[in-house]
Amino acid sequence: MNKEKNKSLFLKEYQRLDANFNTHKDSSYKYLVNFSQTFNEPIHRWYYYQEGYSPQLVINILNYLKIENNFIILDPFAGSGTTLLVAKQFGLKSFGFEINPFSSLMIKVKTRDYTSNELKQVQSFKPVLKAVSNIYDKYELRIIKNLFEKEKLEKIESIKQEINKIRSEKVRDILFAALLSILEDVSNYRKGGNGLKKKRVIRDLDPLREFLKKVNQIYIDLKKVKFGPEPIILNDSCLNILNYPDIKNINISIFSPPYPNCFDPFEVYKIELWIGEFVSSYAELREKRSNAFASNLNVNLKRTITRVHRTDLLDKILEYLSECKLWDKRIPKMLDMYFYEMYTILNYLFQRTKKGGYCVIVVGNSAYGNLAIPTDIILAQIGAKSGFKVKEIIVARENETSSQQYLKLGNFIKFIRESIVIFER
Repeated sequence: MNKEKNKSLFLKEYQRLDANFNTHKDSSYKYLVNFSQTFNEPIHRWYYYQEGYSPQLVINILNYLKIENNFIILDPFAGSGTTLLVAKQFGLKSFGFEINPFSSLMIKVKTRDYTSNELKQVQSFKPVLKAVSNIYDKYELRIIKNLFEKEKLEKIESIKQEINKIRSEKVRDILFAALLSILEDVSNYRKGGNGLKKKRVIRDLDPLREFLKKVNQIYIDLKKVKFGPEPIILNDSCLNILNYPDIKNINISIFSPPYPNCFDPFEVYKIELWIGEFVSSYAELREKRSNAFASNLNVNLKRTITRVHRTDLLDKILEYLSECKLWDKRIPKMLDMYFYEMYTILNYLFQRTKKGGYCVIVVGNSAYGNLAIPTDIILAQIGAKSGFKVKEIIVARENETSSQQYLKLGNFIKFIRESIVIFER
């Protein structure tokens, strides 16, 4: 059977499964599945997360599913902390897992309660900069000289040293979060695709001035925040959830896992991880990467997996891709591991979710070998295997694609989309 005939069979199967899973489009979520509508909102505006989604998306889901005041929320991929911030706003107890230490710190700063005295310390902080020698030698990061001009990096380091003198951990963390939030702005590079790209226009921004502006912005936002239940943030992989027996009786999980698109978060957030000293060597970076979720090719793809997650559709997709000339022959292995780990997580969530509870996943589909990989449909299948009932798949939007990709994908183009998969326990 030739590949084109095979692809036509895939298309029919995707359409059949869409009908089975009550897949429907809801354009009201179109602008809520990404961070673009959030960047001007208090707290969310501190730092731009390209993988984030709008708090209104979480609010809409909570209202749609009629979540009550005493419910418990879990976000196993906490990322920018949006779900946990909304949980606090609603007065709900919540838990969040986040393996990226930079993101984990930012979530803690965003979701804590602060006393008026702590906020006054933040507002009054005015670092006195001192000379720093041999600044480039401090970092093993090979591109450090390209990222920052020497004078700017010296100022950043001096601000860091002044922050470390603060006794209060909470105040220290706020100030450190403010500094991390301005690093990309004052650097010579920006986030782009799967990593960093040199800026076309480099603005002459002073790190101290930008830092003080960010501190003031954070101070203003935190002054307006109402006290509420602080989420429990775990800087760990959600694959280790069984190590936390207190996380149980979950009423709803709302999250967006890494998409299986080969983007490596430890590459994307390279500036913050190195300058924040969350990693200090390439060996340490490799270890963190290798233990991350299997959504990219830098993870340890030699981890042991079984076939427990496999569905007929996934079997056929992996077989098809193994016969394609891909830009990296490890892609089928990565996809297989990705869905195995997602099955593992869904199985754990099923065990920890109360009867009548929900699991809501925001996810985007990808394409390899000129074939759309319907991540939303496959997650619905493996979620059903783990015990959940598939309530529906809501298509939030179809992603924009280039004319070249459109020609390659043909009728599969409509499956390049971002969706909300809703399971019921």
